[in-house]
Amino acid sequence: MHFNLQKLFDELGGVSQVSKMIGVGRTVPYGWLRRDTLSSKHLSLIKQAQPLLDLNRYFETEEKHEQGNTRHGT
Repeated sequence: MHFNLQKLFDELGGVSQVSKMIGVGRTVPYGWLRRDTLSSKHLSLIKQAQPLLDLNRYFETEEKHEQGNTRHGT
């Protein structure tokens, strides 16, 4: 399974909105996107700010992730 960070950020209003929501610098979420990882600490902060957010919506199969991943030439 893959967690689609870009989809999460898009649906929450963008990287700047997410960074304001959880109190981190605007460049921090860009680092998560670049590394394709998000710590449970920050995920918990997002969930606290958006308690009705269904995180299951952002999990995708690896196959779907690879099909949509054009940054790595796949």
